[in-house]
Amino acid sequence: MSDEGYRSARPHNRDDLVEVSLDQAHAPDKVLAHEDLVRKFVNGETFRPIHMRIGIMGACNMRCNFCNFHSPNEENFYDLFSFKDAIPTDKSVKLMREFAESGGRAVTFCGSGECTIHRGYPEICAAGHEAGLRIGLITNGSRLHRREIADCVINTHTWVRVGLNAGTEATFNEITHDKERTFRTFLTAVGHLREKAVDPEFRIGFNFVITQQNYREIVQAARAVADSGAHYVRFEPEFYSALGHETIDEVMAEVSASLAEAAALSSEEFEVSVPKLDRGPMDQVDDVEGDFEHCHYSRFVTAVGADGHLYPCPQVHLNSRYRIGNVLEDGYLPVLEGGPRAEWESSNPRRTDLCKSCFYRPQNELLEWLRRGRVKIDDALAGYRVEVPRTLHADFV
Repeated sequence: MSDEGYRSARPHNRDDLVEVSLDQAHAPDKVLAHEDLVRKFVNGETFRPIHMRIGIMGACNMRCNFCNFHSPNEENFYDLFSFKDAIPTDKSVKLMREFAESGGRAVTFCGSGECTIHRGYPEICAAGHEAGLRIGLITNGSRLHRREIADCVINTHTWVRVGLNAGTEATFNEITHDKERTFRTFLTAVGHLREKAVDPEFRIGFNFVITQQNYREIVQAARAVADSGAHYVRFEPEFYSALGHETIDEVMAEVSASLAEAAALSSEEFEVSVPKLDRGPMDQVDDVEGDFEHCHYSRFVTAVGADGHLYPCPQVHLNSRYRIGNVLEDGYLPVLEGGPRAEWESSNPRRTDLCKSCFYRPQNELLEWLRRGRVKIDDALAGYRVEVPRTLHADFV
């Protein structure tokens, strides 16, 4: 199969919907930037994950209506979630160093909670950066205007993605139940961070989760983000509740038209990321989405929850079915390469028993097709090199 094979693994919408157009930072095929690892994968050789997704807090200072950790539609999925969980600063620092020493290259701080409210966040990031890790942050943005967090981002971060989720302050407050006037501050903080950031590849943008409360503000939000000085705005469907379950088709045409209008704002300086819209819920479906049988993405990326346990990927972290081992008590490498993960790998069933609507479906399909030989590895690598001469944030696969 030609390089068209790996292109076909990319997400796409049905013909009557807006075309999927992802920004550079979220390209699902950037695993092809790591030829050595991909060849090892195809040959069945072992290697360690290069990207860690970690939540150091269970607590959050917002309570978004669509939050997957509080959604009644997924209340059984994150059965280990607790807002009381937090990884202490000293143990977080130790984990950063262990991960770097094991070949880790990048860390993304993300949910279940809001990592920037952790008192040790600047110290943890400084330690990770000093160890040679590149740092990314997914945040609600409520702390970006505070000097200690702004300085931390400026000096140690490669990228930041901020939750926007509305085009007006009133809708933002209704959705997030924010009490800190965040909407007013993060739209002005972004330009400052972009201007001052040390990393030459620094990018900052906004993420907009499309819900029944905000879908009429898609274009308004895109314009606000463009004016803020951000690099991009990324839209995604809510697939934990509301639009992601049975109600999305009722407004799909209007959502699609708004996204097409927002996409017209794209320029060389500003990207608008348009998502796959008809994505199903994680485990409340009978059909298994995607042409792959096993989770391959977890070979390249690993996840640590605020409970200190290792999980295969961030979508399934804090679910008891996927808990592998406690990296705080037993150490990162002993869990990764010792009994706990090996046991999980050996018993890892086909996806009919796992989450059925995989968030990382494009990555997993591409890897499975490479493994099967449906996509020839040399063709895929050559095609990728031509199409993407330089991969943005390659280590954040």
